[in-house]
Amino acid sequence: MIGKIPGAKYPNETVVIGNHRDAWVYGAVDPNSGTAAMLEAVHGMGELLNHGWKPDRTIIAASWDAEEQGLIGSTEYGEEHEHDLAHAVAYFNLDVAVSGPNFDASAVPSLKGFVRDVTKFVPSPKGGMLFNVWRDEKLKQSDRRIGPDIGSNRSPNARVENDVPVGDLGSGSDYSVFIQHLGIPSTDMTSSGPYGVYHSAFDNFAWFKKFGDPTFVYEQEMARVLGLEALHMASADVLPYDYELYGKEINAYIEGAREKAKQALGSAAPDFGKAAEASKRFMSAGTKILSLQKAPPQDASGLNQALIAAERAMLSPQGLPNRAWFRHLIYAPGQYTGYAAVVIPGVNEAIDSRNGRTHRTTIAAAGGRAQRAAAVLEGYQP
Repeated sequence: MIGKIPGAKYPNETVVIGNHRDAWVYGAVDPNSGTAAMLEAVHGMGELLNHGWKPDRTIIAASWDAEEQGLIGSTEYGEEHEHDLAHAVAYFNLDVAVSGPNFDASAVPSLKGFVRDVTKFVPSPKGGMLFNVWRDEKLKQSDRRIGPDIGSNRSPNARVENDVPVGDLGSGSDYSVFIQHLGIPSTDMTSSGPYGVYHSAFDNFAWFKKFGDPTFVYEQEMARVLGLEALHMASADVLPYDYELYGKEINAYIEGAREKAKQALGSAAPDFGKAAEASKRFMSAGTKILSLQKAPPQDASGLNQALIAAERAMLSPQGLPNRAWFRHLIYAPGQYTGYAAVVIPGVNEAIDSRNGRTHRTTIAAAGGRAQRAAAVLEGYQP
């Protein structure tokens, strides 16, 4: 089921929010806690419409079917509407939205700062603003994970900034087609806690009311975060992407793979020189474009188109080795890691397989995508 609010200024640019509605059994937490939060966010948008508000960009709210059978609903939609989504600016996902009181999120690097900024405007049921609570609890938790590995409670693969860590997107939920096949910047969020009834007949309303969120205050929190994400992105004069951070993370991935190759392959380790140069070029281009985002021209439409195109530049038409559907060369679920993200997956999986020819090919491909993304950002002229 799809709902749409047409954009008043840029109707072809879309912001998509989504949650799946199918469950293993009753699914009070997975997925209905996300469904309730998304519907409440949409309800808020309806109230705004009644008062004369219109978004600048089109907002699409999607209720996906058959997620538990293999992300079928969202994948079929993404593949069928690939042309319509060519100018989509973001996909915001909810799945296991509330199983407890601990907020967490995952995103592509360009949206990690955006997620943090949104939480600075949302009150926490624990007192104060959500961002401050999230930050303080992360310091206490260190790398301790709470709940199942559902995608939004993971630590990032690289820490290149001194801020609240936002995880990387692997798979296991409906954002997969948007980021890994279509190159649409995406986020995923949860408010988690001890969740021993995951994917069981005990994931029902009685459990949720007694243990998950007895007074539904975290449902309200998640509805506010999702709604503000959609409203801010739909109305932003300049798209709030951060490609400087993206470049820093890619550079860290390249350096990490270089060290991994040295340890695994010794003198047979491949040359990462050109890939490292490409990541540095992309980081430099990201820094320059970020300065333009902070002081944009009066007509920022060209700048926004360059920002949209940069993420798409990370896609390869050939896809990853042995799995061509996954076209994003920076992020993918690992072949053997379940939901968890593998960064520069072609490179890291080639090192694991000790395939020398694939090493060279995948390193060149990853470097080539970074070069291409850098060229897209460099090509913008105010």
